[in-house]
Amino acid sequence: MKMTNHKKTGLLTAGAFTFLLLAGCDVVNPGPVQDEFLAEEASQPGLINGSVRRLAEALSYGNYTMAILSREVFPGGQIGAFGHDVAVQGGHVQPGYDVGRWNQTQQARFIAETAIKRFTEVNASNANMYRAHLYAAFAYRTLGEWWCDAVIGDTDPDVTTPGSFEAGTTTYFNRAVTNFTAALGFASNDAERHAALAGRASAYLWLGSFALAQADAAGVPDSFVLTITFDAQEQAYYNSIQWANAKTPYLSYSLENTWQKSYYDATGDPRTRWVVDAGFPFAVGSLSGFGQVPWSNQTKFTDRGDDARIASGWEMRLVEAEAILASGGSFATALGLINQVRTRFNSTLPGNAPLTAYTAADATEAWQWLKQERGLELWLEGRRLGDERRWMATNAPGALYQPPVAWETLSPLFTSNPRSYCLDIPDSERDRNPNVPPTT
Repeated sequence: MKMTNHKKTGLLTAGAFTFLLLAGCDVVNPGPVQDEFLAEEASQPGLINGSVRRLAEALSYGNYTMAILSREVFPGGQIGAFGHDVAVQGGHVQPGYDVGRWNQTQQARFIAETAIKRFTEVNASNANMYRAHLYAAFAYRTLGEWWCDAVIGDTDPDVTTPGSFEAGTTTYFNRAVTNFTAALGFASNDAERHAALAGRASAYLWLGSFALAQADAAGVPDSFVLTITFDAQEQAYYNSIQWANAKTPYLSYSLENTWQKSYYDATGDPRTRWVVDAGFPFAVGSLSGFGQVPWSNQTKFTDRGDDARIASGWEMRLVEAEAILASGGSFATALGLINQVRTRFNSTLPGNAPLTAYTAADATEAWQWLKQERGLELWLEGRRLGDERRWMATNAPGALYQPPVAWETLSPLFTSNPRSYCLDIPDSERDRNPNVPPTT
């Protein structure tokens, strides 16, 4: 008889609806669960929540790692807990190195696909089928955005043959689209439809299906927000970006030398507001080749239980704008969408005036503002490194914002290895899967 281990559950919130933890499921290891019981109605929410929990765990520390690699924060010479090794601090992921998110994201995908199969066998409710497909889709989108290459396993959880290797992550995005589409078929209200449309629009953007991305994004209102919910009571599910700099006792990074810090000084854009503390003048350690790092902190997340967005209506305006630009449409129309996102904010500078709208003389300038605005709107949400990789792959026009001082001039740490724009498949996977080539 097939047996499956069941782990503690998690939760996801979206717009006006919330997916709750199961009461009585706060257990560490209840032992094996007979597989047929997973399809019983009482067990179905717990199985889905297990997938969400794994995705939350991956995003908890993964968003922090992505912020380091994409230079959204400056490494503080971290030591011990809530830090990164020297190579990652310098922006490089060594071949085969496991940053710890691979298993969690793959498990999120696998648990959701197990749920889909078991629920289909018993004709489960539309609500549970919707959630299973939605989480499978977001797990695949995360795999596609974060990793360089893919291991493609069978979507049937009962097939145990090793997954095949694929250079690039196109299949991950195709599978995300398939699951978002299925979720739409089971959606029962506007909030559920908006979540699936927003996720699918972002996946279509990666696939170069610009008309489809634009159409899906247009169906999501500005006010829509979908968040993964972290757990302030369990360290594995903390908002690690907040906790790593929370002075308890961690001061693991700084905004020193970041573009966001100097941009805030010039504009007062509240999305990149930063603060200092006279009692903590420096980050926790000494950064190799640099020395002590003057400490400053972001204010986007102020509690270890703060949610992190995984989709929003404002992101969809930027998806529409990028789809228009990428397909050769009106740059003025695209710029208007970009400015809708931007000018909803008032500056924190004296006068509190709305942020100044961008102007552009051509499509190249509009691309530049699109790239900048995505970096502002999605700051510290684990999306920037993937964006830069996507734009490099397509030779998208328009300059990227740059730090006020080139980091390469600050320390050999930033020149000793090439910058990484995605994560490598870890050696733990390569060593046990004969289909995945070894690192070189």
